Amino acid sequence: MNNFFPQTPFRITIKTLQNLEEVLAGEMRELGANNIEIGRRVVHCTGDMALVYKCNLHLRTALRVLIPVVEFPIRQADDIHSQALKFDWTKLLDLEQTFAIDPNVNSEFIKHSNYASVKLKDAIADTFNRKFGKRPSVDPDRPDVLLHLHVDNHRVSISLDSSGETLNRRGYRSRGARAPLNEVLAAGMIMLTGWRGETDFYDPMCGSGTLAIEANMIARNMPPQILRNEFGFMYWMSFDRELWQSVKRAATEKIKVPTHRIYASDADKFQLRTATENIENAGFEDDIELSLRDFMEMKPAQPEGIIVMNPPYGERMDDANIIPMYKAIGDHLKHACAGLNAWIISSDEAALKRVGLKPSRKIALMNGTLDCKFYRFDLFAGKRNERHNKTTDTPSQTE
Repeated sequence: MNNFFPQTPFRITIKTLQNLEEVLAGEMRELGANNIEIGRRVVHCTGDMALVYKCNLHLRTALRVLIPVVEFPIRQADDIHSQALKFDWTKLLDLEQTFAIDPNVNSEFIKHSNYASVKLKDAIADTFNRKFGKRPSVDPDRPDVLLHLHVDNHRVSISLDSSGETLNRRGYRSRGARAPLNEVLAAGMIMLTGWRGETDFYDPMCGSGTLAIEANMIARNMPPQILRNEFGFMYWMSFDRELWQSVKRAATEKIKVPTHRIYASDADKFQLRTATENIENAGFEDDIELSLRDFMEMKPAQPEGIIVMNPPYGERMDDANIIPMYKAIGDHLKHACAGLNAWIISSDEAALKRVGLKPSRKIALMNGTLDCKFYRFDLFAGKRNERHNKTTDTPSQTE
């Protein structure tokens, strides 16, 4: 970018998954963001370019970090071209750079998002042709500059993407696994539990190991993008390499040694091989104890800890087997895991109820296209009425 460097502070828009907005806002506050506003699957704030770099490196529940550059009203689709022509796109893009447009259209008079994208592309091309007699090329796969076009009926906003690839791609996943859990969702689930590494962590149905890896990053205070070498902002003409190195160096200095163990296991040999590869890619083979084990064989090493589970549901499980499996999960939690807290995500609420424990918290989440519930179960020793009598007989203490 030749001249584009927004006047500080400027507006920053960060995308996330549904119902993780509050978690993301909390992360942004810790990074020093100001004027935080929560929307649907998005959080807005104000900050500077250092904050843009920090958000891309640190935010566990962010998908993309965008900088809005222009907004305008329209009455018809062709207005996108005429209105976009009023902006000097040569400030954002160099002739030698490639660009692409990612459209998101919700409009009664624009039926195809590609049509809106073409109108913006033509406006950018016309701007360059008028000034230089030629135009930059479009590269839909690996553009130097990625623009997000959002049309909400009669309102258009165009933003600059500072992330490039979506931020759930941490760099440790070596290959696809059956029904892999999105990294952003996994991190969000863990952060919703309140766990930050102060007790042992168990994932007894670990699949490809995503929950265990994200948990270890949290316990280590390790930025989720520490393994990533490429971001969208690195291709901008205004990229400040010294500032980026300073941000990354400061983050690296705060990484710590975990004080508790993380245990991951699965009964599926293929899943365990995938988890092993991913854990090694992350460099966590010394931190995460991985084992081939059925859930019913899991026994916590300590009387305190947290269990976070992503058991089969939806297309991964047929109706005849899911109810008995969830009942067995509940029975084992009651008999073998007293003293721990267990969190289970599932899209099958009827199956969750067959766990046979009363949840102390219910959180709605989305896993891909599936509406899910994230339940917390507090596991106590003894029967519920015995615990109640013991509690009422014990004098309360206040600090």
